[in-house]
Amino acid sequence: MAFVLSPGVLFPAGYLFLYLSTNIYLNAGFKTNLSKSVERATGNTWKTSITSIKSGWGFDSMTLNHVELTKATKQGNRPDDENRTITINTIEIPFPDLQKLLFSSTERRASTNAVCEIILAEKGLNQ
Repeated sequence: MAFVLSPGVLFPAGYLFLYLSTNIYLNAGFKTNLSKSVERATGNTWKTSITSIKSGWGFDSMTLNHVELTKATKQGNRPDDENRTITINTIEIPFPDLQKLLFSSTERRASTNAVCEIILAEKGLNQ
């Protein structure tokens, strides 16, 4: 019992719990909010699909894997515009204090908008 309650076990267990919780949140709530933010920022002309988001081990960055931006189809568009897709394989974004996303709604909104701007700037879609 003393081994389980020792700092040498509690600290890594707590860190691992925080790391896994952050990654679960990034791939559930943050990814959905980020997709909605990109759609809003582009006037609903681009749809976003993100395969996964992973936090850095030091909670100082996030990596977005396979970001796909697809031109939303509207009636009257030219056929070549309807099928336009932009794929970004990996985007690594420096993000100090990433773990704060779990505890602050203000931090979540600000970071969602900041990451949205980075995605749009990556392929020159910022309007």
